[in-house]
Order: sequence, then structure tokens, then C-alpha cells
Amino acid sequence: MSFMFEVYYKAPVDLKREEEITGVVKRLGGTLDCREAPDGTSSDAVCLTYEFSELESAQEAAASLRQRGDHVEGPVSYGS
Repeated sequence: MSFMFEVYYKAPVDLKREEEITGVVKRLGGTLDCREAPDGTSSDAVCLTYEFSELESAQEAAASLRQRGDHVEGPVSYGS
């Protein structure tokens, strides 16, 4: 089973911020699975989706990001 969460932040794209977020996630065993940039129509947010093999690691990473002030949705389980 895999676990994931999404991190959202308001455009414009901020590569430095994304590096910092991804650094926190990588230290706790997660990987960037998908990056969605704003399309100019339905959303003005950047969405970063991270995947983990263990729920505990996903929960710890999500908590760490929330403490930084990042908007995190999840973690949730998916796949088998």
C-alpha cells in the first residue's frame, strides 16, 4: 500500500519553496510524484503530490510541513 499527500501554495511558481518542501519530504522517505502548475482557468495554486511507502512517515512529513505553515491535504492511502 502507498500513502500520499498534496501540498498547495498560491501562484506564482516558487522553485526555492518547492526545494525546501521536497527536502523535508525526502528526509522522511517520500518522493515527489506529481507537480501541477496553475493552468490559469480553474486554480491559481501549485499542487505538489508526494508518495510514501509508510503511513507513519507520511504523517510525520505532513506534520513537519504544517509546522512550517504549508497547506497539506492528507495523508491518505491509495494503491496496493
